[in-house]
Amino acid sequence: MSFKSRGKRIIEEVILRAQQIDKYDVGETIRSLAVKTGISPSEILKLNSNENFFVPLNFLREILRQVIEEIDPRIYPRDEFRELREALSSYLGVPADNIMIGTGSDQLIDLAARLFLRDGDEALSIDPTFAIYERCVKSQGAIYRTVSLREDFSLDLDAIMASITPKVKIIFLCSPNNPTANQFRREDILRLAEEFNGLVALDEAYADFADTTLINEASELDNLMVFRTFSKVFGLAGLRVGYAVAGDRLAKTINERIQMPYSVSITALKAAIKILEKIDCVKKFIGELGAERSRLIDALNRMGGVRAFPSQTNFVLFQVDRDSSAVYRALLNRGIIVRNIGKVLRFENCLRVTVAPALMMERFIKGLWEVLCENA
Repeated sequence: MSFKSRGKRIIEEVILRAQQIDKYDVGETIRSLAVKTGISPSEILKLNSNENFFVPLNFLREILRQVIEEIDPRIYPRDEFRELREALSSYLGVPADNIMIGTGSDQLIDLAARLFLRDGDEALSIDPTFAIYERCVKSQGAIYRTVSLREDFSLDLDAIMASITPKVKIIFLCSPNNPTANQFRREDILRLAEEFNGLVALDEAYADFADTTLINEASELDNLMVFRTFSKVFGLAGLRVGYAVAGDRLAKTINERIQMPYSVSITALKAAIKILEKIDCVKKFIGELGAERSRLIDALNRMGGVRAFPSQTNFVLFQVDRDSSAVYRALLNRGIIVRNIGKVLRFENCLRVTVAPALMMERFIKGLWEVLCENA
């Protein structure tokens, strides 16, 4: 076989393997919907990606203006990584050396999968949950298995424990979970960490909107790694900054041996540092979001043919008494983008909507009511 033919065969094998991984659907975008409907982009209501619209745009633009004035984009970021770890240490109450910085929490989750998984290894997770875990596992040639949540969306801890084999190297959990919006009991997660020999990878992207966190435990335990992001609570989704907390040895290994040296842009790092300096403002925004979330859930539950589930996130999962795909399309025609989830355990026809400020929620509620009335 010629060198050229062998090279083509390798490429084909890689492509074939990659095709076993599902594409990640980011959903409808503002631009694509504007083209389809003729609605002005400024009039489209984007409520499908759990972004945080309670952080005012002018507030963030002022932070970015300060960042641009201070940075030299010709220089690789170095001190900024240390400064952000120190700022996070103060915010979280964990040692700076236990913190890892990445390009969004997704990149750190993928890094953990690369570190712990090889061909033929297995990872466990729950169903339903965030699709990225399966993608990261399969990209390593490993096997992804799930254990269904109970009907009340809680962890079936006994079923998870019974599913652990010597091949399982990671258990991925999202708490609060996407799309069910509930937070799991901390004692259940800690029991897993205590009894499982591999890594418990805990995605806490939405924990700032919830009741509790395991950040402190992650810095103390050898096999618990907690992932967080600046995309949700801090409203910096477009800048792609994430972080994780783990025990001393694991964090040191990842920071020194595994993570790329300049994995996050200097602009994103400095913006993250500056927004942590305004944490009191951020806490105010969290309070506003929580109040609006309660109003949204109440409004949905007062609507005939709708059931909204409790939420400890910045989104709400709700069920309609008709085809959710038809409701989703009808909302798109009104310039309103939500996420069509479909079946969640025994609950058919579910959709997910981002919690947003009152005027945005009023338009969403009005649009949903009109859609349901038209299809009654």
